[in-house]
Amino acid sequence: MGIRWIRNVLVDGEETTLEIQLGYRHMGDKCYVRIGNELEHYFDTASENRDEIVLQGLHILQDKLQNSVVTNHDGSLYEWQ
Repeated sequence: MGIRWIRNVLVDGEETTLEIQLGYRHMGDKCYVRIGNELEHYFDTASENRDEIVLQGLHILQDKLQNSVVTNHDGSLYEWQ
């Protein structure tokens, strides 16, 4: 079973879940990002290191959300790192 990195945020004022899956059988296989209920966006990892895979997934999520405002529930801007 894969490891999931999950954050609940607001995207343009709408409650949304950001998700990164870090592998299925081992850390670097079947990795994907997902925003809310969208389809998974699978990506090839540059390493087997957990932190590096999360960082890679964060960059993909940031790119996908570059035209959106991502905030915490208190209204403060979400810090990606």
